[in-house]
Amino acid sequence: GLGQDCPLKELCVPSNNLGSTGATLLMEFLDGVGIPKFKKNGNTVMPHLERIDLSNNKLSNDGVAALTKAITKRKKNNFAEIRLSTNDIGPLGIETIMNKLFQHKIRSLFLDNNVIGDKGCQLVAASLPSMHSLLRLSLSFNRIGTRGISSLSRALLGCESLMSLKLSGNTVKVSGSISMGFCLLHHPRLEELELDNCCLSQAAQCHIVSGIISNRWVPMKNVVGFSVAPPLIAMGALDIVGQTLGNEECFQIRRDIQMRLMLERNGKRHGGSANEFNFSCLL
Repeated sequence: GLGQDCPLKELCVPSNNLGSTGATLLMEFLDGVGIPKFKKNGNTVMPHLERIDLSNNKLSNDGVAALTKAITKRKKNNFAEIRLSTNDIGPLGIETIMNKLFQHKIRSLFLDNNVIGDKGCQLVAASLPSMHSLLRLSLSFNRIGTRGISSLSRALLGCESLMSLKLSGNTVKVSGSISMGFCLLHHPRLEELELDNCCLSQAAQCHIVSGIISNRWVPMKNVVGFSVAPPLIAMGALDIVGQTLGNEECFQIRRDIQMRLMLERNGKRHGGSANEFNFSCLL
């Protein structure tokens, strides 16, 4: 039932207290260990598997090593989503798995609620430029500080596919927010950012928001963790009457302003007004 014709694409076994021993046994099963017909014929167990959820299983670094081994053997399969939240994974486990993930066209990677720290975050950052299909990355509550945030922000410029980044529960100081602001200024697709419980000062919020609204296309749709209206008002980018607006509304206003400015520039370049240029484009 789990051979070449098995249609299952997702394996979800969260909160089962597998530990590294259980994870090793599960990965051996996926390798066909102890199943003679799979070894003999060279068939793959669950050949269409592309999403795996092992959250909250106390895997630790050893369990991640077993998972990495199984992933490495599935060269013909691309894992689209891997969830390893709440597994006590440290920098060593991150180094083990990130060295192999770039070989797969992974779209979602959830590593939140672990203990990767700055070193682990830097290892993730080093792999990002090679992960051209990554859409969602979660590193929330991982004891990441300024060094990790700065390294991640620089690396994100080489991962233009990313659309969602979750960093809640990590300390983002002013120096880290400056790096993040520079990334947000240039990143073409990042539209969701979670920064809840990040101890953000007013200055840090201003650096982040400044980067977002200075982006040519303002791709950001929502920020979770603080209200962007007060920083916008402080920078003179929003009228005080908009202090009660939600984050999505603020970004939509800035997006409209940016579009208007681009139309005006192009209109002047073509010798007409913004409205005339817009009308000519529609024709």
